[in-house]
Amino acid sequence: MKHFMMIPKGFAGLPVDEGFISTAENKKNYAIAVEDWHYGPEVPTNEPKANPEFYDSLAEAMQCDAKDARRKHCSNCEYYDNSFMTQVRIERIPMAAYDKGAGFRGHCEKLNFVCNDMRVCQAWEERESEMD
Repeated sequence: MKHFMMIPKGFAGLPVDEGFISTAENKKNYAIAVEDWHYGPEVPTNEPKANPEFYDSLAEAMQCDAKDARRKHCSNCEYYDNSFMTQVRIERIPMAAYDKGAGFRGHCEKLNFVCNDMRVCQAWEERESEMD
């Protein structure tokens, strides 16, 4: 039988003074990700042929082919954190227009902003296998 952790009654997340990025920091770091790290695409989709200009450009920047660039997402990046407590922290950052239709939100630990699992950037690195 599995034992589940009991969450104290009245638990509503983290204390307000718990450190995390501010909305202003997130906005600034998001802009840096777009400008300097090729974060995108602007309108993500699961359509396999969508956004060819973005993926061709990303592939060139990452020195891979466009097919491999399309396989890379924030959600399979080493720096993507969508753990339970990170989700609690992310809830403090209001949804922005760029969050809509881009999948779940996570925290990019490298660029320190709220990213979306359907996007990717040039900082992408493969996750280390837990089997190693």
